[in-house]
Amino acid sequence: MNKYKTLGKNSFLIFVGNVGSKFIGFLMLPLYTRWLSVEDYGITDIVTVYSSLLLSVITLCIAESIFIFPSDKDKNEQKEYFSTGFLFSLLAFILSGCIFFIIIFYLTNFGVENSFTNYGWYIYGIIFFSFFQKYFQQFSRAINKIKTYAFSGIILTACIALFSFILIPKFGVVGFIYAQCTAMFISGTYVFLSINGFSFFSVYSFKKQKCKDMLSYSIPLISNGVMWWLIGAFNRPLMEQYLGMREVGLYAVANKFPTLISVIFGVFILSWQISVLQEFLKTGYTRFYNQVARIVFFILAFASCFLTIFAKPIILLVTDDNYANSWQIVPILSIAALFASFGGFVGTNFSAAKTSKYYFYSSVWGGVGSVILNFLLIPKFGLYGAAFAFLGSYILLAMSRYIYSLKYVALKDLKLYGIFILINVVIYIVNLTVSDLILKSVCYIILISILLILNRDILVKIPHTINRVLKK
Repeated sequence: MNKYKTLGKNSFLIFVGNVGSKFIGFLMLPLYTRWLSVEDYGITDIVTVYSSLLLSVITLCIAESIFIFPSDKDKNEQKEYFSTGFLFSLLAFILSGCIFFIIIFYLTNFGVENSFTNYGWYIYGIIFFSFFQKYFQQFSRAINKIKTYAFSGIILTACIALFSFILIPKFGVVGFIYAQCTAMFISGTYVFLSINGFSFFSVYSFKKQKCKDMLSYSIPLISNGVMWWLIGAFNRPLMEQYLGMREVGLYAVANKFPTLISVIFGVFILSWQISVLQEFLKTGYTRFYNQVARIVFFILAFASCFLTIFAKPIILLVTDDNYANSWQIVPILSIAALFASFGGFVGTNFSAAKTSKYYFYSSVWGGVGSVILNFLLIPKFGLYGAAFAFLGSYILLAMSRYIYSLKYVALKDLKLYGIFILINVVIYIVNLTVSDLILKSVCYIILISILLILNRDILVKIPHTINRVLKK
């Protein structure tokens, strides 16, 4: 049970470190929708979307390597990895800053005006502060400073909330960006000082071979990052072009709620990666892998059902009336989040095996599918087109990752996971087609009961498992 206890402990600490910072967009949503118009909220979303893409490209995803390579190394090697990655990143930002200037200058001179040209330097600022906050956090996790990692997330959350209250009402979209950057700077500084970052940094510790090692792992992840952007965010520029910024704002609000599923899973996956690295291909790994998968996806499927059932009242409760229509695509995005989580779970085997190429291969399927589906569906079906393209992309990605993961471990009872998805789909259909409240409620109760019955073995074990963990 030690591996389960370790997973539980790491999950809790990382959850504490991430829950606030990941949930802050949702927690602040009532205020964001009050302070910002639908169009302005769309701008904040698309600025974030561009930042997420360019972060991977500019830094060559080296923040991912700084978690993998220093783990279980002595202090001197950890120092070499940290210094090498840090100095490489500084050089990358200097070069990319020059490129940013050239691109924005020429686009402006040619009369191109969109969210990128209008907010280009703000996007660059978000990338800069986001990277170094993430880099320090990932390194703290690599050297097993999990409590520091956790507390930095609390600081980030508190600072985002504080500076949002101060800046957004006065400066609008720009205030939103300033609040994000300031919070990331403070959180990153805390991590650096807490781990005594000066003891890990030296210009003379830069090692060319260490840089090659980290880049050999991280560079394939660039394509993966770009493909993830195509899957999850490519629809925003197309929506801006075909539908207008208001539709981007509605989509952004709707996406906040299914994102809760991805956030919960994303927090778990950070600690799950540690357990996979420790247990990968050892005796009992297959059983461990399948037991955890079953529990995780039952919880996620249940959460998705909840969001589908209560999408409309939740939207009306926490947002301004101008955003009310966004509830209609929440169920579609919730189902997409299940497939995204499935793909993320099976993909952890690629990290453990250090075969990041499979991240790329599987992401190509999702990315290409996203481009095709978005171009086909958005002009014709608007918001619904964007939502269904999003869903289709994640289905392609999840299925391809599952196929590649069979090289290492098989996921048993795959039909059961299909039933989880089917129950969500049927609930969505009931939500759209049944108007009678009593009949609708009866259908919901029956479907949720089926989900619980199929997982009764897990429900019976949960209290016993918690009791055993608490006694250890």
